[in-house]
Amino acid sequence: MSHPAHISFARLEEIVGAPHVLTSPEDLALRRVDGFLPSAVIQPADAAQIAEVLRFAGAEKLAVIPSGGCTKLGIGSPPARYDIALDLSRMNRVLAYDPQDLTLGVESGMRIEQLLRVLAEQKQFLPLVVPYLERATIGGIVASNSSSPLRHAYGGVRDFCLGMEFVTGEGSQAKSGGRVVKNVTGYDLHKLLIGSLGTLGVITRVNFRTFPLLPAQRTFVAAFSAAEPAFQFCGAISRSPLTPQMVEIADPGAAEVIFSGGGPPQAEPRKWSVLVSAAGLPEVVDRYARELGHMAAAANADELEPLGDSEGPVVLARIREFPRLILEAVPSAAIFRIGVLPTAMPGLLGELSSVATRGGVDLISLTRASGIVYAALLPKEGEAATVPLLSKAVQEVFRVCGKSEINASAMLEWCPPEVKLAAGGVWGPPRPDFGLMKRVKDSFDPNGVLCPGRFAGGI
Repeated sequence: MSHPAHISFARLEEIVGAPHVLTSPEDLALRRVDGFLPSAVIQPADAAQIAEVLRFAGAEKLAVIPSGGCTKLGIGSPPARYDIALDLSRMNRVLAYDPQDLTLGVESGMRIEQLLRVLAEQKQFLPLVVPYLERATIGGIVASNSSSPLRHAYGGVRDFCLGMEFVTGEGSQAKSGGRVVKNVTGYDLHKLLIGSLGTLGVITRVNFRTFPLLPAQRTFVAAFSAAEPAFQFCGAISRSPLTPQMVEIADPGAAEVIFSGGGPPQAEPRKWSVLVSAAGLPEVVDRYARELGHMAAAANADELEPLGDSEGPVVLARIREFPRLILEAVPSAAIFRIGVLPTAMPGLLGELSSVATRGGVDLISLTRASGIVYAALLPKEGEAATVPLLSKAVQEVFRVCGKSEINASAMLEWCPPEVKLAAGGVWGPPRPDFGLMKRVKDSFDPNGVLCPGRFAGGI
């Protein structure tokens, strides 16, 4: 792809320093987005430098895409333009941390794995257990609204993000929310940036509520012969006094992905598996073992087994990395992240299974009982016409999610660029609130500098 010949590298070097303007083929290739390469990688040291870069980009009509660990660049539509990769990896500090108040302020370029180590020293953590844990940065996690298995107990990013600082597309530094839990002033504008894929502003700081690490943890696996009793078991858990950290439903294909890396041996073919993680005082965890046993028996589970101390962390890590494991095994896979009410989940999975059967593709699903379904469409082994089959199946998934009895919100989170184009996009049919979304985009980024074309409707 050709790049604008008029980019003033001298001006960019004035802003961030010559060593932090990268143009080598290796550095550019690392920030590739759906086949598009930037002309330069810029590494700012602070929000002021980001503001200068964005003002320069606006004046020169250049497009900027923020990045950090580069683990989320495949999410979203292909960019309409891409000139500058804004690499925030230099902004990787903990700015404020008060363990007693359970509050934290951190720069967006900090890697979550590093941050979790810092918090663990104070016996605390953030429930951001997300794919690509060793490379994912806070900014990318927030901008993509990454889903964590711990969402069941702690909610999503919106539920424990207290505030944010960011730079708009015009180069204005802004802040929203606060740095303490009891903050009631102003509008929560920062929540607009959660899941916006960098299209509204460049996140520079995020303030979180932290959580105490609990003294004991155990993961239980219940095996079922079919989906219906597995969901009945999950329903019984939701109606009980138990408050597990995680409840995941793996279909037989997902169970194979999860347990193939370590876990309890199961007879082939694998069964529907419900994985429940409990944490608390040892006596609380022991209660989970008793109560889950009763509920599993009532739901006609084939078995309920606790994972051992060595097995548990391995299985939990593979649940966390589920999309990554699918993509590493089948790079041509199309993976949906679907938000749906728990009551509609069995019907949705039944419809998705029918779509896969009719479309000549395989389906693997991992369901978060709190309202998220990961559905991976995989070409059958030896299938030549991969892109046409997958793209047609993708369109069918969007159609199914739009049914009134399902009413799910679907995004094609991971897939090859050619499938995105053939399927007509990753966001599904036009949204009724597109006009409002466009006005918000124009308010934050009137010159279309940030990630043009990457969000729904080509925003």
